[in-house]
Amino acid sequence: MNESLPPQTKLVCLHEDVEMAEYLLTADRYTIGRLVGVCEILVHRRTVSRVHARLERTGSHFVLHDLSRNQTYVNHTPIEGAHILHDRDLIGLASPEPLLRFVDSDPTILTSGKLRLDESSMRFTWNQQPLDLTPSQWRLLNNLYQHRGEVCTREQCALAIWGAEFLPGMDADNLDKVLSGLRARLREVDSLADPITVRRGLGYTLAADA
Repeated sequence: MNESLPPQTKLVCLHEDVEMAEYLLTADRYTIGRLVGVCEILVHRRTVSRVHARLERTGSHFVLHDLSRNQTYVNHTPIEGAHILHDRDLIGLASPEPLLRFVDSDPTILTSGKLRLDESSMRFTWNQQPLDLTPSQWRLLNNLYQHRGEVCTREQCALAIWGAEFLPGMDADNLDKVLSGLRARLREVDSLADPITVRRGLGYTLAADA
């Protein structure tokens, strides 16, 4: 067991398709899927890939990696590449339906330059100044924050904000308004704060060093 990792960090079963009631995360890496003898965390569901995802400790946090064509979900939203898990995150495999809950008994503050997320209060700050965000602004910023340095498509952002597919004819203006409001909140605490880049035709990117 790695002593730097809280012993209560675990995955809790939310569905009978998961083999065990809970998995204490005492190692540095786990494989999730339905392949017996290979996957430490077994899920007996046909739509779940034989090797569906990988859970890997990075520093004091666990990072979830999607390895499947059927997608891996966190809090009902599909992830791409690596995703840092937070206390109480819900994990779905091949479906938004949660099969596992990630539990970390010692949530800490994630730091990325001036922008920080205090996991205890789930509040964002910029340069130690609290950001007063609407629920939609918080969900958008959180989605960008979890994928710092990556392009988040408008479709991904819509799923993060509203939990629904992006409909260009209906959601484009609303998404632009949420982004505009978020940028305004950042400028309220720092007139020079502009960490979000619009990737025309693609989506948005939060600077990796924000």
